[in-house]
Amino acid sequence: MDKPDLTLYLGGTRSGKSARAEARVFQRADGPVLYVATAEARPDDPSMTERIRRHRARRPENWRTLECPLQLGEHIGTALAEFRNTAGTPTVLLDCITLWVSNILFSLPDPEDLSSFEGAVRLETEALLDVIRSSGCQWVVVSGETGLGGIEPTRLGRNYCDGLGLANQLIAAQAREAFRVVAGRLLKLEE
Repeated sequence: MDKPDLTLYLGGTRSGKSARAEARVFQRADGPVLYVATAEARPDDPSMTERIRRHRARRPENWRTLECPLQLGEHIGTALAEFRNTAGTPTVLLDCITLWVSNILFSLPDPEDLSSFEGAVRLETEALLDVIRSSGCQWVVVSGETGLGGIEPTRLGRNYCDGLGLANQLIAAQAREAFRVVAGRLLKLEE
């Protein structure tokens, strides 16, 4: 079976992966663009609020933005209904899996229960992949790569890395292309 039109950008914090993903969309989009943001602005986190502001400022006004911390498959599927009768192929830019997996972790009653967490990540990722496979859209997905920085020496930190690694592997298995971004430079990842 053919893989969906999915490109994955992986990298460490501030590696340039979002900028690379946005550049790809600028170059290849021939229809409407849906930018899916998984980050949440919180009053106790001014640095995240500033990061969100910078990301918003880079986006063209004609890109539609969906801010969605959880249940991506369901919410993106609903949002894509608006693009049914538009000219060109819609493009979905999803930034980022890293924060989405964190949102999943902290939505659970017991974030330290690895089995429940991995089950929730697998369920949500499969729902997202179902939408990716059935949408007929171009997809550009951004995620942090596990282990590029230090791993928190706690159960919660290890669980998070395990869950993110699982999500990245499931998505990468469906991607036509995958890149690792280091200092703004691309390394193509082969199967």
